[in-house]
Amino acid sequence: MLSAPDPTSDRFATLPDSPFPRFNALIEGIAPGKPPIIMSLGEPQHPFPDFVMTTIAAHAKEFGKYPPIIGTPDFRAAVAGWLSRRYALGADVIGPKKPLDPEQQILPLNGTREALFNIAFIATPSVSATAMKNGVRPAILMPNPFYQCYAAAALAAGAEPIYVAATRDNGFLPDFQSLPEELLARTSLIYICSPANPQGAVASLDYLKDLIRLARRHGILLAVDECYAEIYDRAAPAGALQAAIELSGTLDNVVVFHSL
Repeated sequence: MLSAPDPTSDRFATLPDSPFPRFNALIEGIAPGKPPIIMSLGEPQHPFPDFVMTTIAAHAKEFGKYPPIIGTPDFRAAVAGWLSRRYALGADVIGPKKPLDPEQQILPLNGTREALFNIAFIATPSVSATAMKNGVRPAILMPNPFYQCYAAAALAAGAEPIYVAATRDNGFLPDFQSLPEELLARTSLIYICSPANPQGAVASLDYLKDLIRLARRHGILLAVDECYAEIYDRAAPAGALQAAIELSGTLDNVVVFHSL
């Protein structure tokens, strides 16, 4: 009996190798001159504050069951409150006491990478159904250099990953505005990271507003990776939530990703 070919096999074959094995291969056989600082997986290398362990111990009996997928109401409310204070969202989205709705606008995750990957599957089908009728492959845009997850998500979703240079000439932030209209017309998703990894560039509020306008004009979902929003030494970085609210009072076309 003949089996049908797996339509996903070509996609997985084109996934790029993880940068960590590639880097390990490059330094194989080279002994470090001093004790190495492990930075490869983003693991915390510092001890927990005392209050964290005390709190965990006090709630030890609650760890015997799976938590709800959407998190606890208290946690979602805490997240909504922090985001509203951090980005001065005011009362424009929901009402005077709930600038962000923890029931409708906050989704806890098992790590931000989970959502950064899955968002490509949510964004792409709505475009691909129309675009593929005309033989046009949907595109997903991302900065270059980029987080490995962005490219893997684009390829797994059947989209063409488009790497938009983030170099010294453009302040290490990609210039999505200069891309041709025919490319933007088939784009389902744009990834942007601010503060950027690895280059450290920080998008201004005006940059984010312009990018949101571009996404809304072309019906593109904008995925804003703000995992490093609390790593700064002077002014707190601007955020896409603030930019979206100042533009229209809504979060249309914008999904923002934070990390604890």
